[in-house]
Amino acid sequence: MSKYISIFFLFAIVSVLLFFIFGSVFMGGGNPAEEAVYIFGTIVVLLLSFIISQLLYLIDLFKNR
Repeated sequence: MSKYISIFFLFAIVSVLLFFIFGSVFMGGGNPAEEAVYIFGTIVVLLLSFIISQLLYLIDLFKNR
């Protein structure tokens, strides 16, 4: 189980870092909606990281059967 937790955190950290790096490059204005985009984008990235780690768990589970 620790393998999948580490996969989740790896995907989450890398994705959030890339999101903020590309977000600062492409969204350079002082728009107040920019903070909302960061918040919702981070939530989406975390949920997708969770889904990826769960899919890898299911693949390994079915592979071992």
